[in-house]
Amino acid sequence: MQKKLLSLAIAGALAVPGAAMADVTTDGSNISIYGLIHGSWDYVTTDQASGVDDNDDNTGVFRGSRIGFRGSEGLGNGFKGLFQLETQIETGNNRVQLRDTFVGIGHEKWGSVLFGRHDTPYKRVTRLMDFFVDTVADYNSIIGTHLVSNDANGDGVADTSGVGVDVMKPTINFDERPGNLAMYSTPKFHGFQGMFARESLSNPEDDSDDEYSSFSGAVVYDQGPYYATLAYEQWEGQGVGGVVDGSDPAGSGHNGSTNRNHVDAWKLGLGYDFNGGNTKLRFIYEDIDHSQQNSTMSRDATWVAFSHRIGANDFRIAYATADDSEVSGANNDDGADQLSICIDHHLSKHTKVYALYSHMDNDEDANYGFFKGSNTELGTDSGIDGFYSHTGANGQNLDVFSLGIVYDFM
Repeated sequence: MQKKLLSLAIAGALAVPGAAMADVTTDGSNISIYGLIHGSWDYVTTDQASGVDDNDDNTGVFRGSRIGFRGSEGLGNGFKGLFQLETQIETGNNRVQLRDTFVGIGHEKWGSVLFGRHDTPYKRVTRLMDFFVDTVADYNSIIGTHLVSNDANGDGVADTSGVGVDVMKPTINFDERPGNLAMYSTPKFHGFQGMFARESLSNPEDDSDDEYSSFSGAVVYDQGPYYATLAYEQWEGQGVGGVVDGSDPAGSGHNGSTNRNHVDAWKLGLGYDFNGGNTKLRFIYEDIDHSQQNSTMSRDATWVAFSHRIGANDFRIAYATADDSEVSGANNDDGADQLSICIDHHLSKHTKVYALYSHMDNDEDANYGFFKGSNTELGTDSGIDGFYSHTGANGQNLDVFSLGIVYDFM
């Protein structure tokens, strides 16, 4: 009977227009239904060397739209069972995929352990610092992203000259949601909290093939108007790091490439709120290092942002810069600068509209782009791997105008 009541409650919550997060209690468990729908219209222009602009007019982009169910159950002696099922809705390719989905056990004094698909601590501790999260100006355009090039002969070295050289490829390695994560979070103590996660996959039939592992950890201080975090993450294994080579033509990470790579990163995040929480300042510094079979690559990046609320309006501005990378001791001309401006207008507690503009200034050998969102139906001219970027040449500057609508019942 309780299961029938739960099913009816869930169906009812989904059927009622404008319903906020619904709470259901059944068999001693508390279950919440939540979600967010975010759509945008993006217009991107690329300033090509030929003087002829290349334009992308992309309507109806769904950005991180989701619906989820989370719950907990008291187990006695301070313990509780935890779960979350969250799916992302993508209209561009008419599919649904998993977001944070896990099961775990928590304790009020000892913290919690989770198994499943979950944002890494490295991603989680700065994600909500981004005032442009999930928009076309998401900080993922630079933060958490580095550039790699093709390896035409498959020797583990990114090609920099000769036949087969391709444009630089923007690759996110450090904004991940692994599907096989084990994660421990400490309880909060005077504003401090630690998070540590591990993912490891291997081929049991051949220890030398298709093996990779990762570690992610972070420490957070969140008290009053102050926020500070220090995070570290590393990936190691065949093909990790986004390098495209002969044995891993898709550059997808760990699907048979014999080149064992090591990629790690650390970042510092700082935040301060004042004026009653209406004015916010954010700062992130990040360093990414990438070691391949015969070469190394590293790059630094900085991101600063400001947000101020007046009435029902939020005014936001962010500036990010990726320094030139160092490849095997030599500096490349592959840095970039991004400036983003946005105005949000809140129509109600749950609904807002926004308009934003962002400019990406790529150096001669750089090909950073804008975050495309969930819609992947556009052709190859619309970017690489989830970015609006130029597929034919490096050093192209981009501009984007975007209008968005967000309905939030989180």
